[in-house]
Amino acid sequence: MLHRKMPRFNDTSYAHFITTRTYQNRPYFRNDEFSCILVEELRFYSEKHGFVPTGWVIMPDHVHLLLWWDKEEKPELSVSKMMQAIKGATSRRIVDLAQARGLERMLQATHGSGPGLTAHRRNLRYRVWQTGFHDFNVHSEEKLLEKLRYMHNNPVKAGLALSPDDYRWSSHREYSEGEH
Repeated sequence: MLHRKMPRFNDTSYAHFITTRTYQNRPYFRNDEFSCILVEELRFYSEKHGFVPTGWVIMPDHVHLLLWWDKEEKPELSVSKMMQAIKGATSRRIVDLAQARGLERMLQATHGSGPGLTAHRRNLRYRVWQTGFHDFNVHSEEKLLEKLRYMHNNPVKAGLALSPDDYRWSSHREYSEGEH
C-alpha cells in the first residue's frame, strides 16, 4: 500500500518516469557504495534544484526514477538538466571511489572498433553511464501508481529480492513505512 503524498497534476506539472543505463549495461550498482552515492546525489540535487524524487529504484545496470516539479515555480528546470547533474556527479564520485579502492579497471571505457566498444566522445578514460536516457511524461495519478508499482517490482522480477520490501535500493520502503 502506498502512503506517501502524491504530487498534484495540472497542465504544467507532471511527473517524469526516467530510465537510464550504465555504460555497456555493466552491473556497477551491485556495489553498495556506488548505489549509496547515487542515492546521495539524487537527494542532493532534488534539494538544490527543487524537484521531488517521487520514486526510484537502482538496479545493477540501470536506474528508474520518477521525478516531479511544478513547472510554474521552476520554469528553468528540465529533465535534461536534472539528469546531467545527477549522472555527472555520480560518475565523478564513483570513479574517485573506484580509484581509491583499486577498482578503476572495472570502469575503464573499452577502446576499439566493434559495436559498443568506442570510447566516450570526450575520450574519458572511465565511463559509468550510457549517453542519454528514456523519459516518459506521467500525466495522471493512475499512471504514476502504475509506474511506481512497475519500478518497485522490478527487483523482484529480476530475482534480486523476494518482495519489494526486501530490496534496499528502492523508494518502496518510503511508501510502505511512510518515511520521507
